Amino acid sequence: MPANSLQLGWHVTIAGTKEDVVGTVQSLSGHMDVRQRERFEDKLRRYVRKPDRDLIIAVDGNEILGFYTITEQDDLPPAMPLATHARLKDFACCTGLLVHPERRRQGIGAGLHRRGEQWARERRKSGLWLSTRRHADWYRRHFGYEEIGRVMVKSIERTIMAKTFAG
Repeated sequence: MPANSLQLGWHVTIAGTKEDVVGTVQSLSGHMDVRQRERFEDKLRRYVRKPDRDLIIAVDGNEILGFYTITEQDDLPPAMPLATHARLKDFACCTGLLVHPERRRQGIGAGLHRRGEQWARERRKSGLWLSTRRHADWYRRHFGYEEIGRVMVKSIERTIMAKTFAG
């Protein structure tokens, strides 16, 4: 969490209740149709319910500004080389990051991601990996991630980024 986040009025926390999920869906699904919203809510409920994953949210009062989903382990796309699979075996995986469009460029996404890295370290993971369509440079510049490959997923190119934790 950025040191100034409390001064800005928002904070980052682990979501743990049905109300957290409902609030996140209400705040961040305005662009989704009914079916997409149902799938989104189902995904977030799993992140609150299962012990190997979490839903991290950025909150300002009663308003949810963004979310970050993370799991202790996730499958790499099958097209990645076996050596990459072996390298990332003990890495946590960020499976989602979204900040409300009106609240972007205020450090919220960075605060969520920093909390995700902390989560992975608390679980003694060797590092963190993620897949992104457009933000590889942001992860590289601000957090020290390296590109470890590119894959096509449903006709969309995804960049796989990873960071090994020191010590």
